[in-house]
Amino acid sequence: MSSEIEGTRFNLIHEHERTGESVTNICRKYGVSRKTYYKWKKRYLARGIDGLKDLSRRPHSITGEKVTPELEQIILGLRLDSRFGTARIKFRLKRLGVSLSSRTVYKVLKRHGLNRLSCKLKIRKYRRFEKKHPNDMVQMDILGPFYLRNSNTKNYIVSCIDDCTRKVVSKWTERKRSKDVLDVLQDWIRTNGKPKKVMHDNGKQFVSTSFRQYLKENDISDKPIPAAYPQLQGKVEAYNKIVKNEFLAMEEILDIEDGKVRYTMFVNAYNMDREHGGIGGLTPQERWLQLLNTPTRNKNRLKKCYLCL
Repeated sequence: MSSEIEGTRFNLIHEHERTGESVTNICRKYGVSRKTYYKWKKRYLARGIDGLKDLSRRPHSITGEKVTPELEQIILGLRLDSRFGTARIKFRLKRLGVSLSSRTVYKVLKRHGLNRLSCKLKIRKYRRFEKKHPNDMVQMDILGPFYLRNSNTKNYIVSCIDDCTRKVVSKWTERKRSKDVLDVLQDWIRTNGKPKKVMHDNGKQFVSTSFRQYLKENDISDKPIPAAYPQLQGKVEAYNKIVKNEFLAMEEILDIEDGKVRYTMFVNAYNMDREHGGIGGLTPQERWLQLLNTPTRNKNRLKKCYLCL
């Protein structure tokens, strides 16, 4: 025998032949289970003495993509330039034909000290909800004011986002009047159809007579959130954070007109090209079309509604 352990295993599987004792008693004597007894007996019958040796724990084969230096640079670029998290990096790589787990992406980021970025997000604890169909409800909000370099002009982003698909209609404005809010809502309706419900905070633009009258005339439910509970508008709040981190913090905006052009392009890229972690790595437009083509969906809700604007 090459070792004492292998000798013990040899004696174990031959004890029944020598003594006639039951397998149960033999296993009790050696302190092993019946499963272990038959495992070693099967290996011995198949391979002889070599079958009693411990097998290597090394995997027989290693599957998955190898992280090449080129692929590593892509991962680091997405992290540093676009501030993508592990899930979004995985989704983007999948579109490029590369399949990596979130764990593998995380290991690459950790190796370079990029598993945590300096921007710390406030963690909110609340019960998540999501509407089942497009246009069941949209959330509206105003981001701002924010200022361009060397300018004292106030600027705002007015957004209308679908609770189900995260598709958005959003505009850069220099004012935040009820008229500006209604312009965005009307653009949503022209492009995507009439929503059943509009959720918003209690800003004066949303509780104005003109805004409420418009909702009433067009048979749209008005859903203001309670004061001091912005987390109820989690979808549009998350979009505002995306605008801050991926647009305002990244773009070199020359002036207001340049900013408006760039922001229109950003909104289009968000809807058409940006993978969204909240909807399984799909883009908002992909999710919208996916549900639009579901047979059980009442498609009449999604047809364009030409209202008196």
